[in-house]
Amino acid sequence: MNNQLPSVGDVIQGTVVRVYHNYAIMLFDGGFTGLLHISELSHKFIRSFSGYCKVGNIYAVKVIDVDESKRSVKVSLKQMSSQDRKKALQPCAIDIEQVDFAVLESKLPEWVQE
Repeated sequence: MNNQLPSVGDVIQGTVVRVYHNYAIMLFDGGFTGLLHISELSHKFIRSFSGYCKVGNIYAVKVIDVDESKRSVKVSLKQMSSQDRKKALQPCAIDIEQVDFAVLESKLPEWVQE
């Protein structure tokens, strides 16, 4: 585990551990935390985090401020370049054993009749 804080401009990956109305708290490798404010999610207006950010989500974000005394950072999604986003996104494999198609299967005959 790396205990060094990142620098402003670094793109890092962290996990959302707490969500509030206007911001989320993220945890990063090295044990430091970060704040992702609602204004740093998108260039578009967003009323609430509820539809965009959930506990457990993993995001690649850009560091926009570092507070060494508190071992915390402020991060942004909207300030990342499209090239940084592509590099930082990790492919996600879905475990087919954990997917439940029962609801779709039960509705299929009805949909076929329509």
